[in-house]
Amino acid sequence: MKTTLGGTVRRITDRCFQLDHSRGANGYVVVGEGRAAVIDPGLASGFAKLVTELRDSESQTGPVTDIVLTHYDPDHAGAAARLQRELDVPVWIGAADAAILRGEKEAPSGVRRVMNALSRVKNPAEVRELSTPTGEPHRESEIFPGLVVIPTPGHTPGHVALQWGPVLFVGDSVSVAKNGTLKQFSMGPLISDKSLAVASEAVLNERIAATDVEWICAGHNPPTRVTRTSAA
Repeated sequence: MKTTLGGTVRRITDRCFQLDHSRGANGYVVVGEGRAAVIDPGLASGFAKLVTELRDSESQTGPVTDIVLTHYDPDHAGAAARLQRELDVPVWIGAADAAILRGEKEAPSGVRRVMNALSRVKNPAEVRELSTPTGEPHRESEIFPGLVVIPTPGHTPGHVALQWGPVLFVGDSVSVAKNGTLKQFSMGPLISDKSLAVASEAVLNERIAATDVEWICAGHNPPTRVTRTSAA
């Protein structure tokens, strides 16, 4: 079970917390050696309470040094530009999604173009792009030691998942059932590329099977323990 450790962040596991005040989608904080990353700060309308929560929780997390976005949707990324200015830290996002935020590329579907017109996410001032070499769609990288980036395109062109020890942050690349089983994101019209989304789900399932993942943290499901069956 998650427990409250001072401030308002809720502990999931060692050096990994869930935010109470990321509006619109689940937000998280992971704490490394001299680094702390906010993952998906949520809607812009939640900014004030989010900043207060982060300040109040520094005794557990230390000061935030990085903001990481699984993708560019406003319920995950809307607060990022203002939070970046407030904290003076870089924002990390997949290169393909960064291009959409800058207006260099259109959103990949009519539904998404309408959504962007109604609620456009401001482009943060200091962006560090997470790029994938051609021909290697799921090559991993690190933001800082231990915080692994796993490209998971499909929901958006530049969507990424992240792993921090036993915790896998999947954003909206998949949904998560109560037993920890992955399934396709329920809002089909928001999936930019169905075939890539299915491939990304397979990549995540392979990672769960091959590593020590104990928790799956999705954008719109509670943090969920992985259920593993013992070999007969």
